[in-house]
Amino acid sequence: MVADLEKIKLVIESDRFIEVVNPFGEKSKDYICKNTFIFEKRMIYGVICEHGGGGESISRLLTNETSLKQEKIYIDDVESKASDIEKLGWYVGKTLYSRGVIKRELSSEQALACAIKKHHRYNNIADIVKEFHLTPGKLGYGLSRNCEWEMWRASMAIGYANNKMIYCFPWMDSLCFYDCMYNSSVFRFFKKLTGEGAIIILPTSRKENVSGLADSVIQIHSPRFERSISESPYFKEHFR
Repeated sequence: MVADLEKIKLVIESDRFIEVVNPFGEKSKDYICKNTFIFEKRMIYGVICEHGGGGESISRLLTNETSLKQEKIYIDDVESKASDIEKLGWYVGKTLYSRGVIKRELSSEQALACAIKKHHRYNNIADIVKEFHLTPGKLGYGLSRNCEWEMWRASMAIGYANNKMIYCFPWMDSLCFYDCMYNSSVFRFFKKLTGEGAIIILPTSRKENVSGLADSVIQIHSPRFERSISESPYFKEHFR
């Protein structure tokens, strides 16, 4: 890794809804509550919450996929700008587009070639293909058109070639999380990345999903998701 990063702190100063379109093409709203989260280098974090409970927003805010409003991000205790976050954070699985007025989806090969030209981390694409176990015949496809299992490996490879330090996955339910980790075997690269100082954030629905994988588990507690119908006066009055 090229940048020095000891920790990153996300401060959410007030509650709000965030519009989400994840790498699976699903649209939803995520709800974040006032809170402070600290993530340290060389660590894998499991972020546990229900769907829409704020885990997706953490990934999006730390990669500048969602603009800061009532939130602040501190990199090594220094408040950062959107450009600083974008240099460090990588939203794994996101679709990549060309620049210009007419945007076209980049193929994995094009994205990797751009990363090599800009950062010179690798001499050629073949070295990246070998290191991240990519399929040469699928490099011509964009991430949205590739099979999901290849997509995760390719996205990690593109992020790494771009010198990213914070790898944030989208929120996934238990089945999707298992399929992502197992079928793509993307977890095989986690030790390499954290060994070089990276931070990996895995938002999901249950702490059991990240058992043995995450170094630290963060449980998001939100009043909006901690209601029980059986405890409401209305229920007690009308349900016999």
